[in-house]
Amino acid sequence: MTEDWLARWREGRIGWHEPDGNAALKAFWPELPARSRVLVPLCGKTTDMLWLAEQGFNVTGVELSPIACVDFFEDQDIEYVVHDAGEFDCFESVELPIRIYCGDYFDFHGEPFDALYDRGSLVTFPERERDNYVAHTKTLLADNARQLLLTLEYEQSAVDGPPWSVPADEVQRHWPGLCKVANRNDIDDSPPKFRSAGLTEFFEVAWLG
Repeated sequence: MTEDWLARWREGRIGWHEPDGNAALKAFWPELPARSRVLVPLCGKTTDMLWLAEQGFNVTGVELSPIACVDFFEDQDIEYVVHDAGEFDCFESVELPIRIYCGDYFDFHGEPFDALYDRGSLVTFPERERDNYVAHTKTLLADNARQLLLTLEYEQSAVDGPPWSVPADEVQRHWPGLCKVANRNDIDDSPPKFRSAGLTEFFEVAWLG
């Protein structure tokens, strides 16, 4: 998956990117104290990080592709510096509380985070790899961390991911404290391969905890 992810960024195959940010984030993000530490795994260049920072949170993204890291800051015209952080290059805003660690998420070990925003991370992994992703993510979160998780539900037998369908029972197995707060059919804005496969339902599901 690592090489495929890097190739997608090199070739500009990033159809999942939402230039205007995610509506569910703005609708359902929980109330948190100012300067709470928010983790955004596999962040890409999502503008959701900018929105979170503007709400007064300290935002940490983790991203494999250096292209995505550079694009985030340059697309938003944010001045940044890069410094060595062990196995990672850390891209950090000069003025805003945003930093992105560029490297393998499974090698990342940071301070306990107060909140998790997962819009496109869990769905990136096929079923056989999701247990490892969730287990590692849990090691990064404080015991009382809040979460907003966005998953997808569609007929997996009709087409392969990524992004992959993650059924509700699996979400509740991984994160038993989460509650479903929204379920929207997004087939019209789904990647073309899903419509080409004849799907008429492609749900984005929001989970809050």
